[in-house]
Amino acid sequence: MELETQLNASDRNTRAIIGNNFQKIQEEDSKDDLAFEKFQKDTNTRLDQLEQEKATRDELKDVQETWKKKIEHVALGTDYETVEQAVMQILKEKGMI
Repeated sequence: MELETQLNASDRNTRAIIGNNFQKIQEEDSKDDLAFEKFQKDTNTRLDQLEQEKATRDELKDVQETWKKKIEHVALGTDYETVEQAVMQILKEKGMI
């Protein structure tokens, strides 16, 4: 945005120049307002999406408990699915299957 800066207090056009400068400033300000409103709307939409997608404390605790049990089963050798996969891997490596 370019404004006229050559103002002369004794010039008859100075008043018109100042008026034009203010008009340009208002137009630029309106564009900025529209851009900010779009940014604000987009940001609020994204925040709403994040709010809907976030996990609650209880959900995290449930997942933690599930993984803890899974790890205990693996460590104790009672997770049959994992044990079966390990046995199959060993048999393949030995060439038995």
